[in-house]
Amino acid sequence: MNYLRNYWQDIGGIVGVVVCIGLFFRYQHIQELQVILWLSFVAILFHQFEEYRWPGYFPGVFNIVLFKSANPDKYPLNSHSAMVINILIAYGFYLLPIFFIDQIWIGLAPIFMGFFQLVWHGVFANLKIKGIYNPGLFAVIFLHIPIGAWYINYIMVHNLVTVYDWILGIAYFAVATYVLIVKGNMWMKNEKSIYSFNQKQLGPYR
Repeated sequence: MNYLRNYWQDIGGIVGVVVCIGLFFRYQHIQELQVILWLSFVAILFHQFEEYRWPGYFPGVFNIVLFKSANPDKYPLNSHSAMVINILIAYGFYLLPIFFIDQIWIGLAPIFMGFFQLVWHGVFANLKIKGIYNPGLFAVIFLHIPIGAWYINYIMVHNLVTVYDWILGIAYFAVATYVLIVKGNMWMKNEKSIYSFNQKQLGPYR
């Protein structure tokens, strides 16, 4: 478990590269909608790598800048809660639509989460740090947004989306965000946690 806790983001980055290589050689034999969803999955893996490995100082933004924690290396976010939350998001929430491509609302939810990341990283977090970049923003701008726009355009052009898909997709996104991110952080926060972030992950804010 310690190995996974230390290297989950690196494993995700490797998985993302492997998926990209597979798509490069196999994209002609895969439905376009499925290709888009695979790339959406890759986007969240690279997003997490950017947040927690390189440049990797998202924990500092979260614990120090946003929450002004007295124990920023482990509270409210710690290395264990970060691993659990991000693995569930990537290998559950983002991977699931690939196997249910005909259920458009399931695919819409992570696309909405990607769009929401622009508000979080591009506006809210940047205002808090009084800067123009924080870890995760690059993946949002160059992966989540264009891939999400591609997905929306595809389902609309091919008349695959219904009113119910939009409603269910928004609802699923809202519930997943609340349960996985908001409540997830609340359930696992622990001022006495033994799972700390390293100094690099706290960034220039420590």
